[in-house]
Amino acid sequence: MAYQDDKYENFLLKLGVSRPAFAKFADFAVEAVTAPGVDPLIVGHGAALKAAHDAFRVELVERIGAAGGSQTGTQTETDAFAKFKAFITTTNVSTLQPYLLTRPADAPLFYPDKLSGLTQATKKTRLTRLTAYTEALEAADATLPALPDGPRPGAAARALLTAYEAVFKAKTSSRTTLKDAIADLGPVGIALAECLWEVHCAALYVHRKEPKQARKYFDYAGLPGFITKGSRKKTL
Repeated sequence: MAYQDDKYENFLLKLGVSRPAFAKFADFAVEAVTAPGVDPLIVGHGAALKAAHDAFRVELVERIGAAGGSQTGTQTETDAFAKFKAFITTTNVSTLQPYLLTRPADAPLFYPDKLSGLTQATKKTRLTRLTAYTEALEAADATLPALPDGPRPGAAARALLTAYEAVFKAKTSSRTTLKDAIADLGPVGIALAECLWEVHCAALYVHRKEPKQARKYFDYAGLPGFITKGSRKKTL
């Protein structure tokens, strides 16, 4: 890159923000450009910006729908946790309470935060707590009573944990997919960034004697971090 070429390039193509954040950024610009009293030179870019914005919004909805349907089968994280919670409750009554009657000091191994720490675990802590619980059952499997329907507690818990991990990872992967950088947005996202750049340039010209006035068309403060690819955090 030639010296200072970046000063004359469309930095909006390199924003390091999520698709939803970029869409919200564009929402603000569309509203600002079409507000009463805006200079005609800026308003002239409004129709193209609105069309690009609407197309991007449609694509975003379609991506969210596709990501949401990518989980294993039809089971959701909530479904998988409900099955594991039912197992924990049953195992507590039929297996662990009789076991702990003669080994009360071992209770923290299975319930470091009491039984409710498992059955009422938040989504952020579920995987960690269910994993620890499963490992505790597996470690004591040789001495634990069998479950009423026959399987060993550790093995049964491991099967449920595997199923939970599958939908948990699918959900996490879907969420990550929605947070790709602007540089990876594809033709629809690029078209929107180019329309925003045209408004940016028009606004700078219109407000060339007071360039900071051009900021009222863009909600940079609403961008999380406002990072351009290959640069440090911008402070505007």
